[in-house]
Amino acid sequence: MSPAITEPTDREVGARVLASIGVVGPIFYIVFVSVLGAMREGYDLVRDTQSELGAVDSPYKSLMNVAGFMGLGVCILAFAGAYLIVLRDGRAKMLATGLLVIAGVGMIVVGFFPCDAGCVDVTSTGRLHGTFSMPGAIGLPVAAMLSALVFRSDGRFGTGWQVVSFWLGLLALASGPIVQAGLMEGMLGLLQRAGMWPPLLWMSAVSFRLYSLAPRPASTHASGV
Repeated sequence: MSPAITEPTDREVGARVLASIGVVGPIFYIVFVSVLGAMREGYDLVRDTQSELGAVDSPYKSLMNVAGFMGLGVCILAFAGAYLIVLRDGRAKMLATGLLVIAGVGMIVVGFFPCDAGCVDVTSTGRLHGTFSMPGAIGLPVAAMLSALVFRSDGRFGTGWQVVSFWLGLLALASGPIVQAGLMEGMLGLLQRAGMWPPLLWMSAVSFRLYSLAPRPASTHASGV
């Protein structure tokens, strides 16, 4: 008699849906921001930050703040859900998941507080934009670094995943103080993208791996002979 095929639970099926969002979301965000930047007259991808696309004087502020920042926040939360469900339990996993949730919520909140014109923040709303940008800028890279431990403990991610996760997170994290200190005037947009986009692509790649690890619904049931 052939063993019966066990159907995945609703939680496991949900993990695949969440992982799918985690795959597509970061790629959509990067393309979306690039297109908006190309459409806005006078905008320079090297000089200008992404937040300027959602600033109070931007013609695309609603698109950027809702579809861009808030949409990305939802995708990070979806990734956190798949990460929590699929990976094996451990303290590092729970800490990394918590950081991802904080990053996702922070990114959603950012959409409610556009920066001031030119992102020179003089109002309380503009300053709140900067404050709530920090969880995403810090949470995702640190979660990537912690994932080196999570992946090693899980046993289904090779050494390459562990090494890339740690160093990519560390380098992305290091870009933050440079941006805040204004040490590379005229290149803040490029530096910000260099610090933010690689962790987003990491998130997309890990989401794809989580999708492949989550149980799939069986197309047929084995029957006894």
